[in-house]
Amino acid sequence: MDYLSFLQEISQQMMTQLGFGVDVTVSCRYDSDQDLYQVLIQTDKPGGIIGYHGETLSAIQLFLGQHLRTKTGIWVNLSVNVNDYRERRQSALDSLADSVVVKVVATGLPHSLPPMPANERRLVHLRLANHPEVTTASEGLGRTRSVVISPKVV
Repeated sequence: MDYLSFLQEISQQMMTQLGFGVDVTVSCRYDSDQDLYQVLIQTDKPGGIIGYHGETLSAIQLFLGQHLRTKTGIWVNLSVNVNDYRERRQSALDSLADSVVVKVVATGLPHSLPPMPANERRLVHLRLANHPEVTTASEGLGRTRSVVISPKVV
């Protein structure tokens, strides 16, 4: 089975069924280095597809992954992106983490980031994993879960 063609077809169908069909352009590609199928959506109205903190986008990604598994019998690594939202969000999280690190190092006090979804907390943890002066931990429950950046105890 040609996964790219199938993914392209079901992604476009989903956008149409959600009411975005004429306003979006869907393309798919496979990144063999990361073993990742990418669904790239371009639109003039990204807000409805992205949703609050990317929640709608994550739901679309989960649904497409499950649909693909149902039809093919295998799980594939899948990423759905709208107008390069994921790259821009990664950049914003990197900047936030870096600025908080400066505060934590200067004051010696831990600082909590705003609540964020698990995938965004993971990006912050990965960004600071090898930092020589700070550690990270997730605290809270559900939608209030956030990353706390603390100075390393020497």
